[in-house]
Amino acid sequence: MEYTFLHRPKPKKFEYQPRFYDAEKEKEKERGYEADETEKFARRLHQHWDSKRYKKHKNGLSPVVIFGMVFVIVLLLYIIFK
Repeated sequence: MEYTFLHRPKPKKFEYQPRFYDAEKEKEKERGYEADETEKFARRLHQHWDSKRYKKHKNGLSPVVIFGMVFVIVLLLYIIFK
């Protein structure tokens, strides 16, 4: 290696890698405006509703419905065999 007396190394560049990526914020930046509070609220509300809707389709019956059905069956069996 060659060393020189007046040589100064260049400082390292700072490379920021974000940990979290928000696609909605990125879309807003591309559109060029910041969404107001009512738009943000509406978007969150629709996302919440969509997540609930998809959960119902994926899981089938909820535990409350299953418990109700078991309760009705046990009640009918009790009345029949009384």
